[in-house]
Amino acid sequence: MSARGRGILRRAARRQEDGQEDGQEDGFTTVEVLVAFGIAAAATIMAIQIAGTAAGAVRRIEASRVAADEAEGVVLRRLADGPLRPGILQGAFSDGTPWTLSITDLRPVLGLARVPPLWQLRVARGGPEGALLYATLIPEPRE
Repeated sequence: MSARGRGILRRAARRQEDGQEDGQEDGFTTVEVLVAFGIAAAATIMAIQIAGTAAGAVRRIEASRVAADEAEGVVLRRLADGPLRPGILQGAFSDGTPWTLSITDLRPVLGLARVPPLWQLRVARGGPEGALLYATLIPEPRE
């Protein structure tokens, strides 16, 4: 028997030891490949959905931050205009959303008659009962 014939016989013997029959090759079946692609596609879809949800949350957080910054600006502008008096001021943010600034003297609520005013300033989206964006307390400076 030639060397080539002995090599073929050895390979056939190894295949039989590995549980393979002649003509069978190592590798994945079509079903196994399709299942793997299906799993990969499902994982990709889930990743895209998570990324979309996270991006929406980031946009909402950024919008809230901008609204709070603008509300604080409303309060600071009012303080720069002079002494505070109880009342309501209204306006609109840069995006056109209406705001309401409520200024309240808390002395009567707290039962304090002989102290300087303690002002509560609240900026809400829309009317006075709208969503609160910013609130602070400011004591009247003593003269």
